[in-house]
Amino acid sequence: MKYQITQFSLRGARRVNEDRVGYAERDNAVIMAVADGLGGHRGGEVAAEILVQTLLHTFQTLRHPVVQRPSVFLALGILQAHHAIITRGQDSQPPIEPRTTCVACLVQNGYAYWAHVGDSRLYLFRQNRFLLRTQDHTTIEELHQGGLLTEKEMLDHPQKSHLLNCLGAAITPTISMGEETLLQPGDMLLACTDGLWEALAPEEIAHYLKAKALDEAVEEMLLAAQKKKQQACDNVSAVCLRWEDAITKNPPLQGNAVANINEAMLREEARHHLPHVAKMPPRKSTVASEETADDKNKPLESRIQEIEDFLKKFEPKG
Repeated sequence: MKYQITQFSLRGARRVNEDRVGYAERDNAVIMAVADGLGGHRGGEVAAEILVQTLLHTFQTLRHPVVQRPSVFLALGILQAHHAIITRGQDSQPPIEPRTTCVACLVQNGYAYWAHVGDSRLYLFRQNRFLLRTQDHTTIEELHQGGLLTEKEMLDHPQKSHLLNCLGAAITPTISMGEETLLQPGDMLLACTDGLWEALAPEEIAHYLKAKALDEAVEEMLLAAQKKKQQACDNVSAVCLRWEDAITKNPPLQGNAVANINEAMLREEARHHLPHVAKMPPRKSTVASEETADDKNKPLESRIQEIEDFLKKFEPKG
């Protein structure tokens, strides 16, 4: 795989930086993770750190050379971080309620897969043009999708910080998954916190990302966002990847469309991925959300492995 990748984070005008960013690489894949700890809850930086480190560590320690179900991997990683954040908060003295948003992107064998919770975003730029972005889990995003607010009006709306979804809360988050995306030469994947997208429009971001040296481009872009917002500047963070390889000839692994997924749906997704699964005897409980405490306490790699091993039982023999 040929690509450039870089990360950058600024404190902005805030007292502390509660954003966390990171990426990790393997021979055929790279993962990017961005988390924005919520400032209204103690320990936001703790929640953000747990999310990023959970995803990167799991990616680096997976035994299999290829993640067969990338969306399952991302969803389980985010959910594992969610449970770890709650546990850390409960174990703190005094107890705290650390919370965070997140966005993660896995690029593997020429395809991109992403997932997010909250208002941290992933952008895809193609031929130096804005192609798509994730949809925030906020009240104003719902108004925007309903045609009641423009992108510009979203930035000044009094409820712009009203999140409908995050990690670390009592309610298990719903995770929005992007579709499996075939990358083309020059494609840009940008994972960022709201400190960036509140300051710069997609067209402005695309302008900065044209620069040949990606690390300099991202640093300059974040500094520009900080300068523009001045004393109103939030933490500003991003991880960016520029795809520089040819279009892959590898077949798609999932062929899935955009979807939302939660913990209760993961086993259903595994059971119904292939028609052969329907021949399996039903579980004693037909409620997918009735997951045992032992299941939740299993290491993430073990849980991913269980689902992948389960799917392999029904793959056609080559």
